[in-house]
Amino acid sequence: MLITTADDAAGPQWMECPQVETDLPTLAFFYPLDELIVAERRDVLHDIIGLTGVGYTVFNNKGQKVFLAVLEKHFKKFDIKIFNHYGNEVVHVKRPFHFCTKKVLVWSPPGNFVGSVKEVKTRWKTYIVKDRVDKDILKIVPAGIFNYMYNIQLVYDGTVAGVIRKQSDVVPLDVKHFAVSFPIELDVRDKAVLLGACFMVGFRY
Repeated sequence: MLITTADDAAGPQWMECPQVETDLPTLAFFYPLDELIVAERRDVLHDIIGLTGVGYTVFNNKGQKVFLAVLEKHFKKFDIKIFNHYGNEVVHVKRPFHFCTKKVLVWSPPGNFVGSVKEVKTRWKTYIVKDRVDKDILKIVPAGIFNYMYNIQLVYDGTVAGVIRKQSDVVPLDVKHFAVSFPIELDVRDKAVLLGACFMVGFRY
């Protein structure tokens, strides 16, 4: 059942669930998307569902709400649960505690592992995105020294396939937010992993 509130008419509207034939219904929202904007802003639905912790709202590039997220942080490890507007958890991002390794693991739906993001030690902060079978598929590297932008590159040839950046026209500048873009044809499971990467890289968790 779609959860609605009295505030829905006044603020950003929810994206409708795409009508697609898929073996991955939990990831249906990802199919038509090539960009997601993660804003550190609570929505009234956080409280209705009963979500505590640091609240985030995830938008598409049309300004429509797509997901809600909540982060629970414990020292250097964290859990992020991402929900659709039906109140169903669709993505789970977890950073386990390791002294020497910065890595997040992503499941979608919860219990179904879809990939990981790991920081590697190079001259500049670099992250490797792996798919569900632990194959390197993407590399996230700084686009410059003094700006908050990272290029998402294909591992096999270095082609830039997307970016993680600090600003977007969708969210007011006084709200802390990051956007991640990717090819629309990218596997939806890999899109879910890049959403997890946006928290790790953009918000520096």
